[in-house]
Amino acid sequence: MVQHFADEPDDTRPRNPWPRLLALGAVLLLIFVGFSTCLVIFVNTGAEPELRLQLDELDPGLPRFEPVTPWGADPQRFTYGAWIVHTADLGTQAFFSRNVGSTCNVQWLPAQQAAGATGVFRDRCDGSTFAIDGTPINGPAPRHLDQFEVQFELDEVIVNVRSISIGACLQPMATGVICSGNGPITRTVPLTGSIPAEFGRR
Repeated sequence: MVQHFADEPDDTRPRNPWPRLLALGAVLLLIFVGFSTCLVIFVNTGAEPELRLQLDELDPGLPRFEPVTPWGADPQRFTYGAWIVHTADLGTQAFFSRNVGSTCNVQWLPAQQAAGATGVFRDRCDGSTFAIDGTPINGPAPRHLDQFEVQFELDEVIVNVRSISIGACLQPMATGVICSGNGPITRTVPLTGSIPAEFGRR
């Protein structure tokens, strides 16, 4: 006996899946493009061109460190940034935390004594020490700590991290690095990516 089947749609079978798959793929593509665009914008934006803090946040004679994360870190994984110092004699100064001789950060050691003063900056890589005003005291450091421009707006301290003023060398004929002499020498700081090892030497 021949069986006849009704020509009716079978709702238990899935319909054509391609339209849904294509729609899902389009949504995922839009999400990926949006995320990539935001990531590129974030990376290209880099560090803020300035650091801001209230003047009353600075304790006289006690340097304050402000990191600038996009600059990366030194060989010992300490983040680069600015040491901001306020003293009665010199007012407010901001030093680049990087010793150009070793490319390492300097750390503030409040209890260490040197050159008749208590408290020094010390480079853990080559042992160089600096006074609170950025002057080298001991070690192979070729020059003073580089500085950032500091401005004031009411009671706010503004540190311009777009560029540094190269420090003065200990020896007039220092080899391997540039030095400030009769006039200031500035270098633009890269605001995205890690600080190159040769930055500030030429």
